[in-house]
Amino acid sequence: MHKLMAAALAAMGLLGAWAAIENTALLEVTEYEVGIPNMPRTVQISDLHRRRFRKDNAALIRTVADLRPELIVITGDLVSRTVTELSGTARLLRRLRAIAPVIMIYGNHELDLKPSVQAEMQEMIHRSGAILLDNKTMTFRGVRFAGITLTRSHYRGGGLFGFRGARTCTIETMQQALGDCAEDTVLLAHNPLFFPAYAHWGAALTLSGHVHGGALRLPLIGGLLSPERRFFPRYDKGLYRLRDAEMIVSAGLGKLRLFNPPELCLITPCKEET
Repeated sequence: MHKLMAAALAAMGLLGAWAAIENTALLEVTEYEVGIPNMPRTVQISDLHRRRFRKDNAALIRTVADLRPELIVITGDLVSRTVTELSGTARLLRRLRAIAPVIMIYGNHELDLKPSVQAEMQEMIHRSGAILLDNKTMTFRGVRFAGITLTRSHYRGGGLFGFRGARTCTIETMQQALGDCAEDTVLLAHNPLFFPAYAHWGAALTLSGHVHGGALRLPLIGGLLSPERRFFPRYDKGLYRLRDAEMIVSAGLGKLRLFNPPELCLITPCKEET
């Protein structure tokens, strides 16, 4: 009995040590090739929240710079909903802009900011030179990018935990926000749970986050829990396909996690076969 207890305590100690390393020191890069011929070399950043990678995010900046991106996209939750001071976020955006152009969208945490902080953040984004795609589209080096801002009701509804009854995103939702989809459009959409609607709308590639890789990842199973308090979310991390559409879900950078290191995504076009 004493041996079993000692073994259990040792295992818990090792698990705690690994969790501490994973949540303070690790930063992984996952590379994806996608079927958009002119896709710029793109680094995707998602769900930073309150996480910092050394002072002033020096390690994050260095890693992004080493990847030599032509474009940086931020797929929401750059801050947490309780933030009131944005100077660190402003410095981060300026330093990212010094590496490459930055396109970004809001996640649900930006939607939950106090109105005064949200207004300050919008002005800060503008001053940094980053481009906020708030239900807007743009063309970058011949590739069409679109950014969808879902409403708070697409993340929260009724029920005990505030998620039951949340609105569903449909093709009509997409068309009302962005109009018709152009060919080979890259869609930035924070919430990956509506991938069928994004694909039906016509997005060739969707870049998402939000689910944090499922927080805890189990071998051969995947992510355990989504922010909607749903077990084993269908789209938690990685590359997904639906007919001709593709979606990359970043595990993101912030929030507590286990067996699920913070992640940057490097996205490039598929190499032509010779």
